[in-house]
This record gives sequence, C-alpha cells and structure tokens, in this order.
Amino acid sequence: MLVVNERGDAPYTEKVVAGWLRSCRVPGLAVASGHVPGRGRAAGGQEADFIVFTPNVCVCIEVKGTLSRTGGTLSCPVNGRWTMPGFPGDPVHVRKSDVNPLDQARSAMFSLKSMTEAVTGANRFVSALVVVVPLSGTVVTLDKPSKAMMPKGVDVLLGDRPHELFSWFQRGRSRASVWTAERVAAMLDVLGVNDPVASMSTLTAEGFPSTATASRPVATSPGGTTASVTDDDPFRVDVDPFAPATRWRDSEPHASVGSSAPAGTKSSFDDHHDSWRQSYGEPVFSTTPVSPPPGRRPAFPAPTPRTEYGGGRARVRSALLALTVMALVGFGVWYTVGVDHPRSRHDSTGGSGGTSVTEAPAPTGAPPGPADPAPMGDPGFRPCYPLQPDC
Repeated sequence: MLVVNERGDAPYTEKVVAGWLRSCRVPGLAVASGHVPGRGRAAGGQEADFIVFTPNVCVCIEVKGTLSRTGGTLSCPVNGRWTMPGFPGDPVHVRKSDVNPLDQARSAMFSLKSMTEAVTGANRFVSALVVVVPLSGTVVTLDKPSKAMMPKGVDVLLGDRPHELFSWFQRGRSRASVWTAERVAAMLDVLGVNDPVASMSTLTAEGFPSTATASRPVATSPGGTTASVTDDDPFRVDVDPFAPATRWRDSEPHASVGSSAPAGTKSSFDDHHDSWRQSYGEPVFSTTPVSPPPGRRPAFPAPTPRTEYGGGRARVRSALLALTVMALVGFGVWYTVGVDHPRSRHDSTGGSGGTSVTEAPAPTGAPPGPADPAPMGDPGFRPCYPLQPDC
C-alpha cells in the first residue's frame, strides 16, 4: 500500500500505523494527515490521521495512544466516556467537544462521505476506524460493544499488533470494486494532495482498475427502469446479477403449458403433469441397494446376521435329544400303568413269607322286603299306629 503526505513531526503512534499500512499487502493508497472540509459553510473541517482508499473501501482512521503506564482493560462504550481501571480521566486523548474518539471518527467519516458524493456523483459508503495503540511496555485489552451495537461502518481496533488492521482490509476485499484510479485521482485533487507518487500510472500499477476495465453493463428491469447498484454495506459479498441461471437440462426445452385448462380442474392437473413428465422424464426407481458415499456411515448400524455354531452337527444333536426325551416319557408311562408290576405279581403268588390271603365271604341273599300292606277293602283291617295299645 502507498502512503503519501507523511509529516516528519507526526506522533509516534501515527508513525507506527503508517509503517503497518506501508507493509500491508492489500492494494491501496493512504493519505496521512488529510484535511477533510466540513459540511456546510460555517464548518471549518477537521484533520483525519489517515484517509485510505482501496479498490473496495474508503475509510477514515483515527489513531489514539493510551496514557496509562500500567495498562489494563480499556472500556469503549459508544455513547459514554472511555475508562481504564486505575487511571483518572480519559485514558486516550479526546477533543474538547467530543465524548470519546468515536465522535471524532464519525465526524470525519460523514464529511468525507459528502465529499465523495460531490466528486463521484454517487453515494459511496465510507467507514471509520479508531486504532488504539498501547503505550510501550503495557498490555491493553479492549472491552467494546458488539458489532450490532456499533454505528454502521464504525469499529474500534486494538493496535498492539498489525494483524487486526490487516484483517479488516482483507475482509473489505470481498466487496465490489468501486474505486477506480480516476476516482481516486479526483479525490486527491479535492483533498489538495499533489504528491508526485500518487500519479495515474502509479495508481494503476498499485492495483486500482481504470474506468474502462471497471465498467460493466447495468441491469435493466422488465419495466424498462435501470437497476441501480447500492453502496451501503462495506463488507457485502456482491453476486453478479448477470450470471446465467442454472437450468435442469439445457438440451431439452421445457414443454409449453400455455394451453392448459383452467386451474383447479382435473384436466389442468393432467396437463401440468404431462408437461412435467415431458420436461424431466418419468422418475426411475432402482431396486439395487445404494451404499452410502465414502466417509459416511448410515444413521443406524446394519443388523448383524445370526451365526449358527456347529452347522449340521447342531441339528443332529437336537434330533437325538428329542428322541431321548420321548423314550424317557414312554418308559415312565409304561412303568406307571404296566400290568406286570413286580409288587402286583408278589401279592398274587403269596410270596415266600407264608402270609395267607383270606378270601372274602360269599355274598348272602338279599334281605326280605317289607310285607305287602293289607288291602284297604278288608273289613277286619284296623290301622295300627306307633305306641298304640292292643295293636
């Protein structure tokens, strides 16, 4: 990066940042101690420590050195005063009319934004940075708000090493190239920079595109109006609106559905379905199992096939065991109900112990039945009741 308009009596912190910008590999031009005219007739303008142009961004940089000899955490609120533990007052230099260094950076940013709009004829986005350089021999950390709480395009960077500043410019390269060599030269004329180093040939060699190579067609909307390219985000990744859209099949044009039936009817559904089938073809279902891509595993492990230990030997062993069980069951049934039981044979033969078996007596005749009652028609019959005398 080129650095022009350097002063010999510049503060030490500004010389440090100038050395970092000079060693930055991002193509650009940095104007040291650039005077920015104020907005309005009564405004006298102000001086920015650095005004940096790259093909992608324009930024005002304010360099602030810490005043504490002990270091610590520098609290950097947006609307309040900055503080550091153990140090009374402002830990960095602040203008009398400002609350904190962010006010000074934003003032230079808005003034430069008005200048770029007047010179280039377009609303260009301008950023603002506050680079805090710790006092030599101290360790400082920043406690700053999140990006969402910061003003748009404004940030605070720690300048103990140049890597944060380099990273900021590298992120800016993702934005579309809007600053050509001609526009930068016009801005240098308005700023009053007449350094011979900042010539057109030098700017082109540094990496700024010329107007001829940077021009591109402007998109036209269907209504005939020209689509303007906004410049409101310093780190927006631009997408080429003229890139060809991705098509399914360039070799097969889509079937026309202009003569289809009214929407909502079955005929309309059939027409659209036929058109889709003609355009993309019928879906093909494959019965062949598809293995997952290399390096990926299925969501659930495949079931492990069961392994039969022993093969045919196990089946023979099971059959023999079943036959053995059946034989044991049959023997038990035979032993329980068999007619040739040893004990029964012993009882029937009398055994050797001389025990006699007494045969059961023959059954006697049946007892006589009750006498037939006397006929009811006998005149000599008189009924007899229990306990009746002379009965």
